Amino acid sequence: MVTGWGKTEDDVTSSHLLNAFVSIFSQQSCNQVYERLVPVFPNGIDYDLEICAGSHTSNQDACKIVVPLFLSILQISVLDFLGTENNCTCVLESACKDYTSDFIGLVDVKNLKYKPCPNYYEICCQNLIIPEKIEPSKFNQNCGYTDTTNDFGYRILGNDSANAEFAEFPWTVLILHKEIESNKSVYKCGGSLIHPRVILTAAHCINEESNGYWIIRAGEWNTKMEDEPLPHQDRLVEDVILHPEYNPDSLKNDVALLYLSEPFKLAGNIKIICLPRSNWEVERIKCIAAGWGKNAFKKGKHSTILKKIEIPLVPKNDCVKLLRQTRLGKYYNLHQSFICAGGELNRDTCKGDGGSPLVCPISKQNGRYFQAGIVSWGIGCGENNTPGVYVNVALFITWIDSELSAKNIDMNSYKF
Repeated sequence: MVTGWGKTEDDVTSSHLLNAFVSIFSQQSCNQVYERLVPVFPNGIDYDLEICAGSHTSNQDACKIVVPLFLSILQISVLDFLGTENNCTCVLESACKDYTSDFIGLVDVKNLKYKPCPNYYEICCQNLIIPEKIEPSKFNQNCGYTDTTNDFGYRILGNDSANAEFAEFPWTVLILHKEIESNKSVYKCGGSLIHPRVILTAAHCINEESNGYWIIRAGEWNTKMEDEPLPHQDRLVEDVILHPEYNPDSLKNDVALLYLSEPFKLAGNIKIICLPRSNWEVERIKCIAAGWGKNAFKKGKHSTILKKIEIPLVPKNDCVKLLRQTRLGKYYNLHQSFICAGGELNRDTCKGDGGSPLVCPISKQNGRYFQAGIVSWGIGCGENNTPGVYVNVALFITWIDSELSAKNIDMNSYKF
């Protein structure tokens, strides 16, 4: 018997569980049918991996089809927990010799993609492709480069443009606060890696916490998953430097540096972001913000997967005009320590994204970015014609250089 919620004779997916009684076909009968209908099977069916089942009459199958139906032995063995009878290994699709999409359109794949693995982006495979080991030295160590070479096999989330790919923004970090009383690590903000042992973030993220200590996590992508293509790394913060002119009420000069107890080991998913020159000025270009913040200002939920959003920079005069139409009032002036971006409906950073980097493409350098802003504040989230406000990183380059120099830390890590 076959059960499922597949399509009926009306080509409509069933709203309730259906069942059909089918018979197992002999190898000879199955080969004869499929060799006639699907010429891409010149050698018939591989019965080490597959069997045939169906009905000699119509309307008795997992879908409306007169010919027998393929049932993968791997699919059956999932009842024995992840195909252990077949000794398969959970890997990315591109790492499996058995996986192919050549028959799409010729064979009606009933279960879309069979995923008998705990992670949805992996398949259970018997015939592995042994990849060339990627040594850390092979990764581009210069600042600002995203993963454009697809070193991790394939794009995990396909065309879902709201989610970042694994290692797409390898400079983005989580800032966690370890509470002494509860012994729990709580996500507070995002940040960016500007040196293997220096984090750039917003001062408002860390100004209020005292009863505990800070942990920085780099190389993270899905906070609910432990076995990603490359592991994340955690480091303790040993020193926090707020900008001396930071104002917690107005959030002017909302910038801070976090120094780590030991440096991160750079890898494909952990890299440095470039910083702009001090004379950089806002131009009308599209930039990208990424973070694990909430999806709505009120009653929103933190994302478990790193999200990204492409938003335009907004010139200061245009931004001021728009902000004056909000509750800030007609006399509001934007401080020089801020820049603006966004203003498009439902396309914005939000609560929990504070401290995260706003990065822009470096002209004529494909796949390379610099950090123009730090998520600071806004009027709600994703309101139409209401840009978000970001720290103007270029204004603080001299201060950042000075601070790192005082600690004998190489400033060339973020220069381009």
